[in-house]
Amino acid sequence: MFKNKLFLSQGRKTSGFSGFAFIGFVCLAFFPHTFGMAAKYGQLSIKAGHIVNQYGNVQLRGMSMYGWTNACGYAFYNASCINHLAQDWKCTVIRLPYIPNRFIPMTSINAVIQACIDNGIYVIVDWHVGAGIYASDTAMSFFKTIANQWHTYPNIMYEPWNEPTVGWPLIKPSLETVIAAIRAIDPANIIICGTSQWDQKPQDAAADPITDYQNIAYSMHFDAASHSVAGYSPGITTAIAAGCAIFITEYGTCNANGSAPINLTATQAWYDFLDKNAIGSANWGVECFDTGGAAAFQKNASTTGPWTDYDLTESGKFVKAYIAGPGCACMDDFPQSINTPTMKGVLTKADTKSIAVYTINGVRRPAGEKLPNGLYIFQAQGKTYTKCFYIIP
Repeated sequence: MFKNKLFLSQGRKTSGFSGFAFIGFVCLAFFPHTFGMAAKYGQLSIKAGHIVNQYGNVQLRGMSMYGWTNACGYAFYNASCINHLAQDWKCTVIRLPYIPNRFIPMTSINAVIQACIDNGIYVIVDWHVGAGIYASDTAMSFFKTIANQWHTYPNIMYEPWNEPTVGWPLIKPSLETVIAAIRAIDPANIIICGTSQWDQKPQDAAADPITDYQNIAYSMHFDAASHSVAGYSPGITTAIAAGCAIFITEYGTCNANGSAPINLTATQAWYDFLDKNAIGSANWGVECFDTGGAAAFQKNASTTGPWTDYDLTESGKFVKAYIAGPGCACMDDFPQSINTPTMKGVLTKADTKSIAVYTINGVRRPAGEKLPNGLYIFQAQGKTYTKCFYIIP
């Protein structure tokens, strides 16, 4: 995301123990991080331009944390927040920005990583320093610390450079230096590489990819109100055709600077493209700062959860519905006085009566029309609502 935020702103007694209990105690003492859930899709890798596991393509959907401010940003860096994002929102990935000059404590970073592992989901550890000059030595030190502690878990992914502003010929050698340091410790887990123009030109990387290391993917960022899928998807499809896997490590429903207005119709067009191409994504973000734009949460929302729909912004409601997917009735915030389309997926005359003035995804729909599974944007009586349905056959 283009952000003005870059400038706004990183020997005990054993009596009473059975033999088995003592062995268990010793295991806990020496292996404190071994009891999380198994990673949802197991070990991930890159094959033929996609992130896969042993059974085929894997499309992760989730949220990016926000590290720019304490009260509205990294206050959310806690296990309870991650538990609710994983269990209530059904996130399968969390992006975890580390911003060195924001004084984010490593205890908070590790708490989020451990919570992701405990929930069986994936975590992208992001060196969130978008710039034209890259401090590779500092980044290497950070990622060595992360890799040494967490590399044995398949849940971990690395993102060594957020939103470079220089061209790929300068980005590539800097990334290769950090990748070499990670690969000396972690030979397998995916590394997602930043691309030029604020992570918006993966086709440049695809023309000269990193080939000395396995399981390398490339990032793409968009903000739907500023970047249309028609304008930016060709670069993605070019990269995939060249065998380069793409991950949307950050996207917004809003303008490129994180502000209003949001554009849900344009966001849905991006979702359709991502789903068609099995591309994973993380929404920016888990914050309560840009409440008219990028923020998923209202100003007074708890930083630990749980949350009701009243705690979410319009963007947050829409993104939550997408993450949970069309396999459930995952959102219904329509006022009860307005008749909503039936769960059988057929619009009735009551649903389309003139008092409601319904349009669906911007188009007026007649009574009797059948709707497929999906996420719909409803406009009624001058207000916009979202609803995700599972259509019963």
